[in-house]
Amino acid sequence: MTNKYKTIVDKFIDWGKSSDKLYAALIVGSQSREDHEADEYSDLDMIMIVDNPDYYLSTDEWLSKIEKFHISFIENTIAGGKERRVLFDGALDVDFVILSKDAMYAISGEASSILERGYDIIIDKIGLKSFISQINIAKQSYAFPLEGDFKNIVSDFWYHSVWTAKKLKRGELWTAKLCVDSYMKWKLLSIIECYAHAIHGIDYDTWHSGRFMEEWAEPWIIEKLSKCFSHYDREDTKVSLLANMDLFRFVAMEAAEKLNFK
Repeated sequence: MTNKYKTIVDKFIDWGKSSDKLYAALIVGSQSREDHEADEYSDLDMIMIVDNPDYYLSTDEWLSKIEKFHISFIENTIAGGKERRVLFDGALDVDFVILSKDAMYAISGEASSILERGYDIIIDKIGLKSFISQINIAKQSYAFPLEGDFKNIVSDFWYHSVWTAKKLKRGELWTAKLCVDSYMKWKLLSIIECYAHAIHGIDYDTWHSGRFMEEWAEPWIIEKLSKCFSHYDREDTKVSLLANMDLFRFVAMEAAEKLNFK
């Protein structure tokens, strides 16, 4: 863990140990892992096991007992749960995933994928360490899509290529750009991941959500991505749409060939 978060963590532990509403807490993410460990820009990810998640989601009162903060809001997180994202003094951002005991025990599968990169239990009043030791925290292997699922991704991408072109022709630039730079990018990412595993093996680490893509994707793909994002401009968005189509087509064909898909 980087030193800049030490004060917040120490104050959280002092508060948490005296609170009968908090059962356990652990640090996950970059602040607890050795591979791609935290740097000066990393946030702090924490999972809290509590008796009443609604309390921690509906009020900021408990945060004021930890440290001065400026921004706090709620966001969806794992297993349909919620997290409170907070910006403390000094622009220190902390994500508190807030779970009940039952929710924590119910997401052991998802917990494994989170914990396998590292974790640090800082409060444990319920034997959380023992529970985690019983979870099979093994590296989550990539699963190649079935041929039908692969075909569906391809069809989805091409459908939205036409859809986006129509939005551009109509003059709906915001909608068109949002599709090509968001929805279609997720389809492109899934194909790039598939291709990476097809050539490097099932255990090749492609992280998640495009994290560290510049390290695991092929250099020629990264180079071509530079033309796949546009300014808020009709002609530029058209150019990026075509660049996305070209890259998707080539990577999908290469991946399909290696997987023996039609």
